[in-house]
Amino acid sequence: MKYQGINLENVKLSNRSSILLLLNNNGAMSRKDIAETVGLTAASVTLICSELMEEGIIVELGEAAEEKRAGRKKILVDINPEYRNVLCIAVESDTTYIAVTDMKGNMLCNCSLPTDKHTKPEQFFRNVTDECQRLFWKNNIVREKLLGAAVTIPGSVDRKRGISLNTYSIWTESIPVADLIKKDLGLQVVVENNLKAYAQTEVYFGLGRTVSNLFILKWGPGVGASIIIDGKIYQGSNKMAGEIGHMTAVKDGRSCNCGRKGCLEAYVSTKAIADDVQAELDRTDENADKLERDENIEKIIDNKIDMLAFNLKNSISILDSKNVVLIGYMFEIPGYMERFIKAYKEYDPLVSDDFFVKTDLRVNREHTEGLAVFLNEAFLTA
Repeated sequence: MKYQGINLENVKLSNRSSILLLLNNNGAMSRKDIAETVGLTAASVTLICSELMEEGIIVELGEAAEEKRAGRKKILVDINPEYRNVLCIAVESDTTYIAVTDMKGNMLCNCSLPTDKHTKPEQFFRNVTDECQRLFWKNNIVREKLLGAAVTIPGSVDRKRGISLNTYSIWTESIPVADLIKKDLGLQVVVENNLKAYAQTEVYFGLGRTVSNLFILKWGPGVGASIIIDGKIYQGSNKMAGEIGHMTAVKDGRSCNCGRKGCLEAYVSTKAIADDVQAELDRTDENADKLERDENIEKIIDNKIDMLAFNLKNSISILDSKNVVLIGYMFEIPGYMERFIKAYKEYDPLVSDDFFVKTDLRVNREHTEGLAVFLNEAFLTA
């Protein structure tokens, strides 16, 4: 067998990624501590850090605060939040959110526009890029300082080609999202499923930094999940792993946007709840956070909660995740998360009190989860 040798360039990129990921997870560290943690020589770490500092990606922060000791003091380095900015575009079923962040996830400015399902996708994304241009102009965002853009969108995505394959509730055709954005803004563009993007955020900025096996459940206008195994997002053979909303909950049941029947989302999404309220009680409630005030409506909600809890329990029985992270509009309604956990415990009374986690990440409210997707693409993978 012919000896292939080692690709030194790939090794170098991998070492850079390891250092950047470590700084992202731990915050400022000295070169010596970095070397001990990632298993590189002090000389290698010094060389890589020098290159990263020359590029402006990391900065020195000064001496570490530590007890008095003999010898050279530790000088801390950290990721430079002002190195570049990232454009985050989050397409949701009703609203599309636009934000610009720094490298640490701090939002610099934002805006939004309705997700117009009746407009052709090409025209819609032209409207999005026009809105981005206005946002840049109003907030003095210099195009040259933008590292790139990340677009998060529901449904199946071909990340390699930057194509949205099927958004189910918005459009059904394939859309070359990356090409459309790049054409108007001239930026590198990464496209990812919205739940997998959130999972990436949890890996880099949240609980995923310390827990390697997680299940993320989102409940709102849509129902979805993402699976993190050994610190990596599990994609599945068709990139559709975690589609809990499209598990069959009722045989030959309601038609779903995905084209199948009986899917969980067709019964427990906010639209499904509103439809059931209108059908069963002959009334319309536009705001889901007001539903619990009516005793009859609470019974409908309890049925939805029970159905969601039942399907989650079956999923967790297979995956054996360490924690379940709860996100989404419905879990933000006072009392709903507690009711859901209570329903789940009826199927698994042995579950620990700390099994369910409500994330502290603000990206779910600011819609900046695309940042983690872009960092993963640009810096943190070799």
